[in-house]
Amino acid sequence: MKSEPISVMIVEHQPMMLTALSTTLSSAGMTVLNEVVDGKKALTLASKRTPNLILYSVRVPSLEDLEQIATLRREFPNTRILALVTGEFSGQENAALNYGAHRVLTKTAHRVEILNTVRAMAQ
Repeated sequence: MKSEPISVMIVEHQPMMLTALSTTLSSAGMTVLNEVVDGKKALTLASKRTPNLILYSVRVPSLEDLEQIATLRREFPNTRILALVTGEFSGQENAALNYGAHRVLTKTAHRVEILNTVRAMAQ
């Protein structure tokens, strides 16, 4: 029996990083449902085709992004959220977790670590 590929929505505000993440996940056999540069738009798009996982890149400083994570978590309780943070400021990781991210990685994480984390979270 063939399993469905992992579906991921990417929320990233930097176009080059968005392309890199999308290419990395697609190359690993995952389905990138949407590439979003606006957290508010993510809510609308996720309601049309709920992803297994949302990869949310948090800007610094951005309470708005953290609040969007909380909203996505509340609206899509079965969808896992992986937050990417810069790691430049103390407490970023805890803030993302407190607002509803299931896991947090820094944006400097190696792509293998990101892929492995996405796979583990989507199971």
